[in-house]
Amino acid sequence: MKEEETRFPTVRNAFFIVVATLLLTLVGEVLWGSTQSKAKILLLEAMTLLPVLVYVFLRRLPFREVFRWRAVDGGLLLVSGFIGLGLSVVTDEMDRLIQMLLPMPEEIQKAMNELMIFDSTGELVVLIIATVVIAGFAEEMLFRGFFQGALERVTDVTKAVLSTAFVFAFVHFNPWWIIEILILGVLLGVMVWRSGSIFPGVVVHGIYNAAALGLINAEPSTLDWYVVRGHVSPVWILLSLVMIVFGFRVFYRLTENSGAL
Repeated sequence: MKEEETRFPTVRNAFFIVVATLLLTLVGEVLWGSTQSKAKILLLEAMTLLPVLVYVFLRRLPFREVFRWRAVDGGLLLVSGFIGLGLSVVTDEMDRLIQMLLPMPEEIQKAMNELMIFDSTGELVVLIIATVVIAGFAEEMLFRGFFQGALERVTDVTKAVLSTAFVFAFVHFNPWWIIEILILGVLLGVMVWRSGSIFPGVVVHGIYNAAALGLINAEPSTLDWYVVRGHVSPVWILLSLVMIVFGFRVFYRLTENSGAL
């Protein structure tokens, strides 16, 4: 047991690292809160990895094992992409329904849009790097690799996945998104556990964020094929549910012999 503790983080240490990350990002929000520069998002996302990388480096922990940096078959990543696309559409409709029942305050919505809407190619590149690439890797490494991995070593996988998903939803500080982020966190946790790798989660996470970025920046008139009376077309919702269900069936089949099982 002691040898295991020296090779991997304990749950207590993993929790402290998540708290330290949360505090660091709050400091960043205070320091850069008044700026609407797209570089702010990039810096905040990059800061997500700082505490955990320092911890792993100082403790000389095995990087690939701690973060589940394990190569997987290209077919598994392709299936993950389909799951990510389907999930993006379904949660988009969930968000529209939640906004009907509990509208987000206009000032909060405006501030979020100002950060995520780009006015130049340079801003688009920064947003893609920050929200699709860095966020996809950083958040999956911290939550599904580091934190969930620590939980899995001391409890059953269901508790580990659910606990990580709740923490993941909480640290986003957005009550209007908490349901969809919780669902996303659970599905990502299952995929990372099943495959033994963060890379399927990175693909889903990246596509999810890319879809959100695209929808925020799209002109309403260009979405007539997708939106009907303010809601996602039932055709696209049905197709997306099929993509998710069959995607997970294929995903489970491809990971039958995963070393994580």
